[in-house]
Amino acid sequence: MLLSLPPELHLLIISNLSFPDLTCLKVTCSYFYHLIPPMSHEELLEAECTAFAIDKDLYACRYCLRLRSGGRFADRMLRRRRGRRGRHAGRRFCVQCGLKPRGDSGEARYGPGAQVVMMGTAYVLCAECRRLGVAGMQRVGAMQPGALSHLCEQCWGKNRE
Repeated sequence: MLLSLPPELHLLIISNLSFPDLTCLKVTCSYFYHLIPPMSHEELLEAECTAFAIDKDLYACRYCLRLRSGGRFADRMLRRRRGRRGRHAGRRFCVQCGLKPRGDSGEARYGPGAQVVMMGTAYVLCAECRRLGVAGMQRVGAMQPGALSHLCEQCWGKNRE
């Protein structure tokens, strides 16, 4: 019944919908998926403050322009100024985007040895295997006992032997 209406009426209906209704309509069929434009970063920041997004723990990523679960962000990206309604919330990015090379430089936001805490667990972009993994514990050298290493648990275990 809805699809039998002319496209002009569809656009009028869409202009009156808000998040999450707009998103739900967009995923119903390919026609609406292509008709409804993607949300801008500003719209995503507004959407993350809705009761639906707060209930589902969704946050906006500035690079992939998606609402993603809080578990996909470094803990520091969800606190203080980068938290929901924070002054620098527009600068927040997910870990996946932080690992991707940016621009012509080919450098990622998180480089080898970078330590990222997600949901209270420490991860490291391993300086040896270049994969994101649980951080190994550094027990020798200049670091304090129990300090995080620049290697993942697997590489740290291999080097320890």
